[in-house]
Amino acid sequence: MKKNKKPYIKKLITWALTIIVIALMVHYLNNNRDIFTNLRKINALDIIAIALLQPINILFSAIINKLIIDSIDQQIPISDALLLQFTNNFLNRFISEGGAVYRGIYLKAKFDFPISKFLASLGGVYIIGLSTNALLGIILSGIIYIRDGVYNIYLLGVFAAILIGAFLLIFIHPQFKSENWFLRKLNQVSLGWLNIKRNKPLIIKIFVLSLLGLANSSLIVFIVYRSLGTDVQFLNTIFYSTISSMVNVINLTPGGLGINEAILMFSSDVIGISSEMILLGALLLRAISMISTLTIGAMSYFILNARLQKSNTSKNAPKKEQPETRS
Repeated sequence: MKKNKKPYIKKLITWALTIIVIALMVHYLNNNRDIFTNLRKINALDIIAIALLQPINILFSAIINKLIIDSIDQQIPISDALLLQFTNNFLNRFISEGGAVYRGIYLKAKFDFPISKFLASLGGVYIIGLSTNALLGIILSGIIYIRDGVYNIYLLGVFAAILIGAFLLIFIHPQFKSENWFLRKLNQVSLGWLNIKRNKPLIIKIFVLSLLGLANSSLIVFIVYRSLGTDVQFLNTIFYSTISSMVNVINLTPGGLGINEAILMFSSDVIGISSEMILLGALLLRAISMISTLTIGAMSYFILNARLQKSNTSKNAPKKEQPETRS
């Protein structure tokens, strides 16, 4: 019996891409070492503010996931939803899509939850997020062009393609019979939208929470680049966060390392920050986020493992026989 080589090939590609990206970033930073002098401008209070604001986005994601699970008539405690989201972020820092795999295993083992339905409904969230961010990206591109006379035609083309693609999935619901990773993702998103489209209150809640998350991300970006001495405007940081949110859907490397930074650097003219400063700020945000990732995320991982072990022990424990009652 032949083993399926696809997972091994995917892991090999992921790690090869990660190594190449890290090498390129190190080379780029080595040739622009003077930008590190900007780190002296950072205020300790700004770092604390960013470290406190970053977990709020994880909270929003946890609430969205709980709302989805509740909509499938399967209740889970908010504590589990929150711990799962922190664990998801923790594992994704080291293994591409590791968080999604763990969530599936935990929900199935602890709650006997139909993970296929959850993943499908989660696909509906991608449609809402991608279409919202793409539309915002087009609108913000227009505003920035009117204000500054700057635009990126390639970025506009990507926003338009994503928006058209999202609308096609919403109204046509195509299904592709293929094992291709990209086509399987499209199937998941299309099926997900079918599962949640009739639940308008759920869609509105997800939309509002997504906008709140985007606003919080924009505030974080604004603080970090202002602390580095740039004159970035808040409108531009919303544009920055819009791009970053869409890129995070494509999890080709652990935590999207390098992919996110590369696309943001490519958009530097519209964002209004030099590519060198974009890279420095993005890496600084990653470094600060590791505070919550390696503390709260790691603790969440061990707490969930303990709960899982306790749940499995209770399930496997022999049931006590009830004494017979004599009439």
